[in-house]
Amino acid sequence: MEKGRFPAIFVLFFVSLMSLSAQSANQRFNDFTPNVSQIRVESRNNLIRLTWTDSPDVRGPVFIFRSARPFTGSVPANIRPVIVRYGAQYYIDDTDGMDNLYYFIAASDTSGRRYDIVIPRINSVFVNLANPQSPVVENPPVIIASEPQNIFNMTARRDGERVIIRYNSLNPQKNAVLYRSMQPVTQPQDLLNAVIVQSGFRNSFIDRPVSGYWYYAVIYEDEITSGNISIKPGINTTIAEVVIFDDELTERFFRPIPLPFMSGSGNAPDGFLSDVSQPNPLSAEAIVLLKNSRLPHKAPLELKKPRVFSVDMQSPAGGEESALVHIVTEYFRKYDWEKSLTYLQQYLSVPRSPEVQARGRFYLAQTLYFTGSYREALWEFLSFRYSHPVEANSWIDAVLAAMVH
Repeated sequence: MEKGRFPAIFVLFFVSLMSLSAQSANQRFNDFTPNVSQIRVESRNNLIRLTWTDSPDVRGPVFIFRSARPFTGSVPANIRPVIVRYGAQYYIDDTDGMDNLYYFIAASDTSGRRYDIVIPRINSVFVNLANPQSPVVENPPVIIASEPQNIFNMTARRDGERVIIRYNSLNPQKNAVLYRSMQPVTQPQDLLNAVIVQSGFRNSFIDRPVSGYWYYAVIYEDEITSGNISIKPGINTTIAEVVIFDDELTERFFRPIPLPFMSGSGNAPDGFLSDVSQPNPLSAEAIVLLKNSRLPHKAPLELKKPRVFSVDMQSPAGGEESALVHIVTEYFRKYDWEKSLTYLQQYLSVPRSPEVQARGRFYLAQTLYFTGSYREALWEFLSFRYSHPVEANSWIDAVLAAMVH
């Protein structure tokens, strides 16, 4: 070996190692996302439900700010936030009769550092309550002239029971595939949770989904076959949900039969409900007490008895129902409300079939009621009302009574 050869090689190796370390550090910095994402808003009466996806990089509590004005730059010092623990990923707010509201959700780390980075439609949102039942949900038209092959001006608009999807393209003869999802499509892997509504279509399509909150994506066929899928939220995917709820169809196709008490042992012929409960009228003494504006002694609050579907009292063959029956049997029927709440929230954190989803949310609503979270329980019962109005109404009455007790 020549004199001085080894030191030169060593220096070159050291410089290369330092360069790779710097690139790795830059990559970690660029992937650092100290903010929540996929913020979503639902409204029921005067209640607003905010949901989001927590930051994977900072795991402290989140801070929810509300204002009548848009959030630009720094957060005003006079706004006091609501603090929600990491992992909850939802909050229910009372609008206090306001029409227009702006929300900003700030993430924080475990040391208490808060990241006040306002990103429109990612961790901040505008809510117009003046017309909450407006059937039109569209994305603002965006034209990308520099990329002529891309889809642009995509809209998803509700028209009664239908959803009309349209898009523009400088190559209108190109075939596309339409996806529908329960969650926003922001990256190619989100298509795994979506269903194909139509393939080989061009420019427009009329969809007839069931009741729910829906997002759409339009992808060219050749992008799918080549594996080079381009997802651009607001351009070829919708960033605002289309809400489909039809009370008339709900009344027509769902039986408003009350559920059995947990003590019931019989099974209905169809294996769905074990018995039928008749509503009990108020006693004469209760009517007199209600008419009396000043009660000398407040009677103790009498809670309703838990109710269970008869199908969840049996052992299923398997599938998604098996896990739900396990939660109901091991925790819910044993009045272990804390564990019921934990496991039901985990169970419902992933998409389920509509029937199983409705049953799971009903047990979650009851669990919230028995743990004293009346506002959250009211929200869940309001959602359950679309499929079982009679049963839900009785629970809504009980929740409202508990809230004013």
